[in-house]
Parts: sequence; C-alpha cells; structure tokens
Amino acid sequence: MRDHETAQISVQSSLTGHLVLSTLHTNDAASGITRLLEIGIDPFLIASSVNCFIAQRLVRMICPKCKEKDSRGHPDFEDVYRGKGCEDCRMTGYQGRTGIFEYLQIDDRIRAMIMERRSAVEIRRAAVETGMRLLYEHGADKVREGLTTPEEVLRVTQDDR
Repeated sequence: MRDHETAQISVQSSLTGHLVLSTLHTNDAASGITRLLEIGIDPFLIASSVNCFIAQRLVRMICPKCKEKDSRGHPDFEDVYRGKGCEDCRMTGYQGRTGIFEYLQIDDRIRAMIMERRSAVEIRRAAVETGMRLLYEHGADKVREGLTTPEEVLRVTQDDR
C-alpha cells in the first residue's frame, strides 16, 4: 500500500469481513501503524481492522559445503560458523536465504496506543514488553542454529534492539 485510496479500500474490505493481506514498506512491524496514519487512515480504522503487522527480512545462509566453526568467535555468541568459500557457493561462503520475522499482534493495549496516535517507538516498546521478538532476536536464533552469520543479521536489521 502506497497511497490513501489503496489503504482505504483495504481497510473497508477488512471491516466487511474479508481477509486482506498487503505490504507496506517500513523498517519494522510497529512502523506499519505509523505508515498507515501518515497516508491518512484514521486511528480508529486501523485499530478495528488490523490484526497484526509482520516485518520480514531475508538473510543469506552459510554454505553447507564449506561451513566451518569460526575460531575467532563473536562477543555475542558462543559458537559462530562461517563459510570459507567453495565452488558451490562461488567463494562467497553463502548459499540460499532464509527469513527472519517480527510479529506484532494488535491487542487491546496496542489498539489503545493506536487511538492515542502513539509513536512507533512507544508501540514497539509496549509490544516487546508483552513478548514480541525483534528481527534481530530472530536473526540471533539463526546464528545460534549455525544457519547464518552475525554480520549477515546485522546487515539486514541494523541491530534493532
């Protein structure tokens, strides 16, 4: 959604019982609320028509053929793996991609904050207090699982903690 008319049609469809899936270009899930407000959707319409916002990023996965434990380590992680580079990954150390996600459920507390036109930062903070995991945190799980590198997660999240 990039304009008021498209957003308005989506909100009206949602209010009549249709499931609407759409994209917004924002840096995180909470900024989706701010973006809809910026394009002219009334707070009460957002609060009553939206169930959740999901932010997503793709991170490159370590090549399984040349994956090795990094002896240098990393201050934030016990074990870090890297791809040393091989023919399969064209010497990049990466092969394939996987998603990392941030899921913001619109509950009663968040609805009230939307109605008050609270900032994305405040909404995000409230969502984290009730259990929302940030993109960086999900990416850190992927590092701990040996699927990607800390640098790759930082590249796509700008360390959003």
